Amino acid sequence: MATIGIAQQVRGVLTRQTFAAFEIRDFRLLWANNFSYALVQGIERVAFAWLVIEILKAGDVYLGLMAFTLGIPVFFLSLPAGVLADRWNRRMLLVVSQVIVLAGALLTAIVLWMDLMTLRLALVMALFVGTGVAIGQPVRQALIPAVVPSHRLMNAITLNSAGQTVSQMAGPALGGVAMAIAGLEGNFALQAILMGAGLIFLIPLRIPAHALAPAVAAGSTLRVMAVDIVEGFRFIVRNDNIRSLFTLLLVTSLVINGPWATLLPRVAQLQLDADGPGVNWLFAYLGIGLTCSSLALASVRGGLRNAGGWFICALMTSSAFAIVIGFSHSYLLTALLLALTGLSAGVFTNLNLTLIQSYTPQPVMGRVMAIFTLIMLGGTPIGGLLGGLGAAWLGAGYWFSLCGAASVAVGAVFLLTQPKLRRMHSHPEPPVASLAESGPG
Repeated sequence: MATIGIAQQVRGVLTRQTFAAFEIRDFRLLWANNFSYALVQGIERVAFAWLVIEILKAGDVYLGLMAFTLGIPVFFLSLPAGVLADRWNRRMLLVVSQVIVLAGALLTAIVLWMDLMTLRLALVMALFVGTGVAIGQPVRQALIPAVVPSHRLMNAITLNSAGQTVSQMAGPALGGVAMAIAGLEGNFALQAILMGAGLIFLIPLRIPAHALAPAVAAGSTLRVMAVDIVEGFRFIVRNDNIRSLFTLLLVTSLVINGPWATLLPRVAQLQLDADGPGVNWLFAYLGIGLTCSSLALASVRGGLRNAGGWFICALMTSSAFAIVIGFSHSYLLTALLLALTGLSAGVFTNLNLTLIQSYTPQPVMGRVMAIFTLIMLGGTPIGGLLGGLGAAWLGAGYWFSLCGAASVAVGAVFLLTQPKLRRMHSHPEPPVASLAESGPG
């Protein structure tokens, strides 16, 4: 397994190396902001769903419409946000996005307290919050390589990933406590408070000046933005390894992430006879595995050679576990496989982002991270939709296994045909070329 090979490079458990990026003041501030932000994300998904179910007494169609409303801004705003991240002050752009989410949560709490909430107003609030997320996510991703040196990038990304995994698991529980004490309005008020706390960490944050994207010919704002967006896609297409990493990211979103989010609860219900808490524990085992592998990867000294190869092997390993999970009728076996899946998934998700950011120059980082966000947050719901259709055709378990087999096959093709990708180091030596110098391959 990929995680075993990586673990052999770890010097001790949770050593000083594990938390090396925390020695950088600005990364500590950014990490704290990201942690509070991920807590809010974990709370808000459940809160908006509960708003539809319990307060508005609406049906499943409106529950799906609420999820769609929260996610749809990503499709329209992430790419323009990436352009702004390459041309404007990234810290201020992040502040603006966070204020939007804070305002949306606070307004929702006030409307609930005044007993004025309607379905239409709830959808408007969800759209408001989704807009803030869509604007901020590409900037949030682009800031990590801006505040840490290249040799600390993998360590910083894995620590950020571990923090987000923990907060995503803790968020719903924290929101549940707030709801029990102060109702759903208290839940949304807590979201606003956490977003405000996150803003405090941004006040002293200092982002080193980054090279701005090259100026484009004069024209309308839309034309200039379109040219910038095309340049971001062109950078990905022209670089063989980056193109391969994004292709595998797309496969992961459509064939793995989407079906996991959509079908795992159904598989647990039909094949494991699990109730709601039992399903939540399955996701918790996955999260524990993700956190452990992130910390193990953060402990690797001196970077990771052949990181591209480890990335593909970890992807194939997680996908192979999915094949078995689709056929499993044992809760204990599925729980064990999910913990092991988390270990492998933590490796391939962290290495995917590390390799993309390590080999992307700063002038185009915002746009590349916008495309990354579009694929991750936009591709997963599409994969979930395909998963639902596939489950209706073959059954949830069989489709789950088929998706795992397809991902293993795609990974094997890349492992055998992309030697340059296999040999990629976790950070480039020599340093990555400027945007003007970057060409094919």
